Amino acid sequence: MKKCISGTLSLSFIVLFSFTMNGQFIARHNMSSSDYQTAFNTFSGTNKMRLADVSVYNRNGQETYAAIWDKKSSTGWAARHAMSENSYQAEVATQKQAGNRPGRITAADINGRLVFACIYYKISAAWEARHNMSSQQYQAEYNNWVGKGYRLVEVCGYKRNGQETYAAVWEKSSGPSYIARHAMNAQQYQAEFNTQYGNGYKPVRVSAFEVGGQSRFAAIFEKMNDGVYARSGLNEHNYQAEFDNGWYLGSTLKHVCGYNVNGTVYFSALWMGAGLNGNDQNLINNKVKKYMDDSNIPGLSIAVMKDGKLVFARGYGQSDKSNGNMVSPNSLFRIASVSKPITSTAIMRLTETTNLKLSDKLFGTGGILGDLCAGSNNCIDQTDAEKITVQTCLEHSTGWTNDAVWDQYQLNNADITKWALKNYAQGTAPGVKYQYINFDYFLLGRVIEKKSGMTYENYVKSAILAKCGVTKMRIGNDAASGKAPGEVTYYSDNTGDPYTLKLTRMDANGGWIARPIDLLMFATGIDGLNNRPDVISSGTINTMHTISMATGAGNYAKGLSVDGDWWLHNGCMPGTLGDLCHFKNGITVAITINTRPNNDQCTWNGMYPMIKAIAESSVAWPAYDLF
Repeated sequence: MKKCISGTLSLSFIVLFSFTMNGQFIARHNMSSSDYQTAFNTFSGTNKMRLADVSVYNRNGQETYAAIWDKKSSTGWAARHAMSENSYQAEVATQKQAGNRPGRITAADINGRLVFACIYYKISAAWEARHNMSSQQYQAEYNNWVGKGYRLVEVCGYKRNGQETYAAVWEKSSGPSYIARHAMNAQQYQAEFNTQYGNGYKPVRVSAFEVGGQSRFAAIFEKMNDGVYARSGLNEHNYQAEFDNGWYLGSTLKHVCGYNVNGTVYFSALWMGAGLNGNDQNLINNKVKKYMDDSNIPGLSIAVMKDGKLVFARGYGQSDKSNGNMVSPNSLFRIASVSKPITSTAIMRLTETTNLKLSDKLFGTGGILGDLCAGSNNCIDQTDAEKITVQTCLEHSTGWTNDAVWDQYQLNNADITKWALKNYAQGTAPGVKYQYINFDYFLLGRVIEKKSGMTYENYVKSAILAKCGVTKMRIGNDAASGKAPGEVTYYSDNTGDPYTLKLTRMDANGGWIARPIDLLMFATGIDGLNNRPDVISSGTINTMHTISMATGAGNYAKGLSVDGDWWLHNGCMPGTLGDLCHFKNGITVAITINTRPNNDQCTWNGMYPMIKAIAESSVAWPAYDLF
């Protein structure tokens, strides 16, 4: 065994390999001792799952646990936790009498008190276990038992009385060729990982711990063709982000190790398998990273659906540059005008469930919003305003050329409407000419409120999003201090400060925050496929996809741009760029980022070409559904 010199710094790196998706698993972290016992009783007791891995660590001075359960047999093993040194020693002897050997050992210094936890497995082969070994003693024991034909099957590093200490298990059995390393600092572990990867060895055990305010690593690498997705030096936020990434790659979490360095908890973790092979992952990664590099994008989230099934989702880059927190597939982003197909769908559903018609007028006598300017409160100076219908709003053909949402966003909903009717002349009569105006969809939000008797947000949540299985979407907050849990930070660009926007005023035209996964779930409600129920009928979907007859409309229909090969809606505003695209080959892609690049004109110059290239690539998408 190689002995490495100690050093400093923790690390964070990622390597992907191909593998096939394994069985189901459940993972929990940041559990107290009692919480861990409760989880154990539920998963290993009631649900008959096997405890596959456990780690004890110091979090805020408290004994804390992370654990993984899988669907393998719940017999042939035993587990103990919250053990002192003496208790651990006694338990090893007891389990040996029962024919069990230590399989997963974990130990942590909790304010000077050493705590052990262990999983024991039923094994017929001869084995030897040692603990409380110095680095030199561990090296000597390793040489001794390997020389006698035993293989190292477990190693655990921990701090004892301020010193680097090891526990290990050797078993007299055959197995893959392996290499063991210990006493590594962060840089040495990174270098060792790279070397062993290049030689075809993948980590199966990584023990991370702290001594003298510095991180230490011990690891076992085995020769294998299977894949490992490895991350270390992850803070709590980034461990959750990488857990989410692993889940939506179709990977199985196999190993987790929590450790505390200078009061901060970090995690090292190993995943095995992925729904996509390595070449396909690299194809997506390379395209995404090139777009991010070319456009100076801090953070990006992407999700891909094949024939109505979620097959891939991943976060890239940073959700917050100030603390290095990573984007997760579960990060929330402002989606800007990708909000418009959601509003259009809500209108379309109201045409099926109420007396609303697309030909209904908004203003004037009998208009849906006619009471705003009725009688002595008349505020309509523009004659053509009384010709505006629900359909002309959906198709951006109201005749207006100015956008009150941007010009007078400080006013409330009623007053901004009155102001526009009083001050904005229409360039053409409604229905004649296409002009993209956010105010058109703002007005549709007020129509939805009038016809449903609910706020716009609550109606969309209950009548549209909930029926698609979406629960995380909401109207965003205007200020950075009002960010939703899990929402990214937005960064300024050439179009202005993201936090001067009145997002709550822009609810129906651009106010939603969402995950790309949520946008795909919404898309299943309007895609006309049979895998998940639609929220509107096929006939209404066809109406929604019918391209406007207004001059200049191009391929714009009713809240969607529609082409023979795709339908989509993009979104862009300060700090935000997003796209939701469905292609005729069954691929649907949603992407969000937390800036608006100078070189990408509302997705058409960079994001959409990247999406199209991914959708039309030869990627072998998995058959499973990660929704």
